[in-house]
Amino acid sequence: MRSLAILDSTLREGEQFIKTYFNLEQRVMIARLLDRLGVTFIEVPSPIASPETREAIQAICALNLRSHVVAHVRCVEADVQAALDTDVYGLNLFFGTSQELRSYSHGRRIEQIATEAVPLIRRIREAGRYVRFSAEDAFRSDLVDLLTVFDAVVDAGVERIGLPDTVGIATPRQVDRLVSLIASRYPNVGIEFHGHNDTGCAIANTISAFEAGADCLDVTVMGIGERNGIASLSGIISQLYIHYPDLLATYDLTQLVELDQYVADCLNINIPYNMPITAPSAFTHRAGVHTKAVLRNPHAYEILNPTDFGVARHVDIGSRFTGRYAVGHRAVSLGLQLTPEELARLTQALKERAESGSLSDEEVNTFILAWYEEKGSLVWER
Repeated sequence: MRSLAILDSTLREGEQFIKTYFNLEQRVMIARLLDRLGVTFIEVPSPIASPETREAIQAICALNLRSHVVAHVRCVEADVQAALDTDVYGLNLFFGTSQELRSYSHGRRIEQIATEAVPLIRRIREAGRYVRFSAEDAFRSDLVDLLTVFDAVVDAGVERIGLPDTVGIATPRQVDRLVSLIASRYPNVGIEFHGHNDTGCAIANTISAFEAGADCLDVTVMGIGERNGIASLSGIISQLYIHYPDLLATYDLTQLVELDQYVADCLNINIPYNMPITAPSAFTHRAGVHTKAVLRNPHAYEILNPTDFGVARHVDIGSRFTGRYAVGHRAVSLGLQLTPEELARLTQALKERAESGSLSDEEVNTFILAWYEEKGSLVWER
């Protein structure tokens, strides 16, 4: 079985989301929740960013988590030294390699990037720390330029190289081709993928990277991050759960809902309605043909088992789309016995009532009981 590391960057990439401001207490709690879930790496910003950031990094390191705390730093001596002065497990170096970033960000030539990165990598390795080098904007970078830099940093002793789709331009096929090439060229070095969601491909690209040979996948809680964010933790877990369940054997999946809800509360936002696993309606079934099948066998319309994530499915029958099977199931749960004709009339009455607006479960129960009592009164009068 292949190994896989999940790197959660909520405390680094996630801090770049427009609504994010985590205080010290929140940063520590998020780190604890990620550790309980079981992620391999927790990425934090460069400690040189601010005194508060450095304090938070040290506080997280002091928790003695199972997850490894790694600092995301520029290939700059001051950044590297600031990270080495903390107790982080390792450093995630990055340098923009695309023509766009070399022209408008740092201004280095490809040869300069390698020249500046190599001694820093050796210094980090001599300090006994883990080190990854990431080619920022890899999917807009010239392939020869990428290989030139990667040849140099691999020779310097880097333990993992990163292929970030920094602007979300890649497609799954492009990711597959580049990751496959890099994996075959550097078989003894790990590969990390970081996919932005500007064009909606972050989760698909991240899974494609794994299947092509990447052994470390970057995520954030709910996918928060710069612009449209990156692949979401719950989205990647949902894919692994279906296709590579053995890789999640050490994870406590019941922590996922609490984690997403905690971060959402910190940001004062709702969990997105279409977030895999953790959205409030993720395991809710409404249409009549769906509810009938799900009540008979949940696997008919569910590929994820909600109980594995500590949540319950919900069959919503308070709508105009409800069906007789689901209404009959609810009636039985309320202790009522209905003939097929009565069930058909009750279902029609409920659908007509729902034309004025959907009903909650409590309102549905009240309606069914009231209808049943009225039916009994009519029978008695006859």
